[in-house]
Amino acid sequence: MSSSLVNIGCGATWHPAWTNLDVRPVSAQVRAWDVSHGLPFANEQVDACYASHVLEHLTREQAHALLIECLRVLRPGGIVRLAVPDLEGIVREYLDVVTRADKGEEAAIDQYEWITLELLDQLVRDKSGGEMERYLRSKAVNNAAYVVGRIGPEAMNYMTVKSGSNGSSSSLGVASMMCAVARSVRSATSRVSSSLRGLLTEADGQEDALRVGHFRLSGECHRWMYDRFSLKQLLERCGFSRVRRCSAFESGIAGFASFGLDVVDGKVRKPDSLFMEAMKP
Repeated sequence: MSSSLVNIGCGATWHPAWTNLDVRPVSAQVRAWDVSHGLPFANEQVDACYASHVLEHLTREQAHALLIECLRVLRPGGIVRLAVPDLEGIVREYLDVVTRADKGEEAAIDQYEWITLELLDQLVRDKSGGEMERYLRSKAVNNAAYVVGRIGPEAMNYMTVKSGSNGSSSSLGVASMMCAVARSVRSATSRVSSSLRGLLTEADGQEDALRVGHFRLSGECHRWMYDRFSLKQLLERCGFSRVRRCSAFESGIAGFASFGLDVVDGKVRKPDSLFMEAMKP
């Protein structure tokens, strides 16, 4: 595998032309690597670093350290491309939905619970899947178009939506998708030590607190979120230049569209994302 293109925390989205790194590989094409140990490349060896929905699973200090590593391994003129949940976009959607719901709009009332969960649940949950998974299992069928529109076309592989009186159904599997995301979450957070896991069974009266602590360190939770302003600031503080927001369909990385990382079959894989690129001077 060439190291000139590096996909960090790739999960199940990888391409053989890239060096794909993940703490829990799902393919032989993915190299097991915990990026809390840095990146496994020499200085100025890489043309592009790509990380989709990774930074939000790190603390701000860890995110800063990872981007410093990207700067180190990139050649001058190399590009870092980031995709993160768009805090600004989610908040704007929440404000629009809550305003319409307060006016009694039926569609907005149905949308309100989901957008609230999208904003908060992965920040505050204390068990795998959280309230989002419960919603997806029990309620999303009645609000499928909105939820799928928020999550992206991957949802269509999992959630079963019944379609009216004829009893037919289509495969949309959002709930299973969320379970899969929880299992293969792309995070640079180190695994909790075996000694702490042992305490889960040994400590009397503290099991729940230790369980929550163990889960919060597992990498599933969002530990920070970014908007166009804060992500630009972070990249510039790390030493990158020419920071710009871009769409899923555009990139300064040569041939990026052909790799099917952000766009699959003409559809944005994660439409709730903020996409940003920057260059090593």
